[in-house]
Amino acid sequence: MTGWTVRTSGAELPVFEYGNPAARSTVLLVHGYPDNHHVFDPLIAELGNTVRVIAYDTRGSGASVLEPAADVAIEQLARDAFAVVESIPGLTGKVHVFAHDWGSVQMWEAMALPRATTAFASYTSVSGPSLDHLRQVARTRLVRPRRWPSLIGQLARSWYVFGFHVPVLGARVPGLLARLGAEGEPTPTVADQQRGIALYRANVLRRVLRGPAPRCAVPTTVVAPVRDRMLSPNLTDGLDRWIPDLRVVHVDAGHWWPYTHPADAARVLMTRVKATE
Repeated sequence: MTGWTVRTSGAELPVFEYGNPAARSTVLLVHGYPDNHHVFDPLIAELGNTVRVIAYDTRGSGASVLEPAADVAIEQLARDAFAVVESIPGLTGKVHVFAHDWGSVQMWEAMALPRATTAFASYTSVSGPSLDHLRQVARTRLVRPRRWPSLIGQLARSWYVFGFHVPVLGARVPGLLARLGAEGEPTPTVADQQRGIALYRANVLRRVLRGPAPRCAVPTTVVAPVRDRMLSPNLTDGLDRWIPDLRVVHVDAGHWWPYTHPADAARVLMTRVKATE
């Protein structure tokens, strides 16, 4: 494993390289909340030397350094991802992105930008929906009474999001989530649990209420774990309206599928990688 530091607006991001530096394909792993890049350790081990693997601690997590009042909006997180890609030594082609949870949320923002088609060869998204797609789904279901149970069900799954926005409750929610965690899931550090709250406060409500239309021109695989306690699998409805090259995969697993089922995650990722080579 080798590494370096990427300096972006208000942050220093540690980047780590694994696998085969001479491999034909390069994979970028983007973790979510409340994790750091180590959530991908089992997946990195499964990939071995088949690909070049780049992972990093997103701003505010792991060993990253964040200036006081630094921007944590998804627009800046997307810029961070491009900065990491541009920092990869000797990179001559596009990278394949595999993202989970908030890593996936921020990468939808990156995928919507025109430069995405020149930087990314494919996108595998796990348990991290586009906030702009969520807004469309919510509006569609709100005007259709038959879809209200589905909307109410997702709101119930997302109770912690609202808790993060209440000052008195916000600091307690990470502990509640940890106690609700299932055996085998990664144990986050206290620092990562607390620092990630800013992501929700800076992004969720404003983008669910207003934002651009979702778009993605990069070949995409969306993985929906059917036992995800945070996200309903039917949030994939309508993705084909704005993603031309889309594959949806439902897996019998929980939210942290890449960590608990690394062999399956590697297989799904490599299917997309090989299809776009």
